[in-house]
Amino acid sequence: MKYSIISSFLFILFFAGANAMLAQAPQGNAVLMSNYERAFPMDGSMAEFDSLTHQFQTKVWDKNPLVISHKTVRHWWGHDNRDVIEITVIKTWEDIPKAMQKNNELFMEAWSTKEARDSFDKAYNKYFTGKHSDEIYQEVKFNK
Repeated sequence: MKYSIISSFLFILFFAGANAMLAQAPQGNAVLMSNYERAFPMDGSMAEFDSLTHQFQTKVWDKNPLVISHKTVRHWWGHDNRDVIEITVIKTWEDIPKAMQKNNELFMEAWSTKEARDSFDKAYNKYFTGKHSDEIYQEVKFNK
């Protein structure tokens, strides 16, 4: 009897584990992380940088229906105050290029002339060195 209980228990464990291994894991959201190195232009200020970042947030990121959330954070404390990190959450891998295309459309709509776009780009880009990294992560989802 002892061996049949142990055998039954092991049999149940084996099939329960196999079922979990064969089940497709739930897909989590795609998380885009971009880390930019900030420049400190002589003709710039944190007020201007914050204003430009806020404009892009409200006119582009916030209006993009494919973007679940977006945050821009800048270094606050530690050894290197040059980091500016953008964190963007998008539902699926397939939606990433669609979301970026929509951002381009929203940018063109918000700054409707070439002069307006060039002016914004010149003002905003002076705050960055051009050095950056981009990563794409997948949110971890656990089976319940």
